[in-house]
Amino acid sequence: MIDFNAVTDEDLYGMCKGGDEDAWQYVYNYILTICKWNKWDLDDEPDELAQAITMHLIEKAINKVKEKKKFRNFLKVMTINKIKDSFKSPKITESIDKPRRSRKGEEFVPEYRDPAPLHDSVLINLETMSTIDAALKKLSGTCQQVVTEYLNFKLGIYKDYKELSKVLKMPVPTISSSVRRCLNKLVEIKEIKALRI
Repeated sequence: MIDFNAVTDEDLYGMCKGGDEDAWQYVYNYILTICKWNKWDLDDEPDELAQAITMHLIEKAINKVKEKKKFRNFLKVMTINKIKDSFKSPKITESIDKPRRSRKGEEFVPEYRDPAPLHDSVLINLETMSTIDAALKKLSGTCQQVVTEYLNFKLGIYKDYKELSKVLKMPVPTISSSVRRCLNKLVEIKEIKALRI
């Protein structure tokens, strides 16, 4: 069994293009983890959204990948954009005024929550993520990778430090100090300081 966490982005892209089912299962799980991020207030179930995004990737979007070495980043950005798009149009399939029946047979008029136009709090989070992405590019290549993969670890993409250590190619005991050193550099960048005001 292949450990896809240790597979490079370029190889993962090639495996997906070649129709490798295990690679596609990994990609689906990767997308699902982002959809399950607890800050989203999704209208759809995370697994339904992840399936729709994966199908979009299989049918069209995989051909739009320009940098195969950043395939996982492409997946993350595409997923976030699809989530953002899902917030723009509230889906009401029935009349708001039409009475409905509960399982016990009692009639009631459903109450719909305010769709919170543009989901401001989520969009603010997306703007923050964009700012962090831009600031990350100002770090050294090593620190970019350490911080990015550590954030992926915090999102639950890696189940433990052993998986993280394989991806980062560094011993488990050195991960914490490397993360701390790189995060200290990140928080000193002007754009990140501005977020803290």
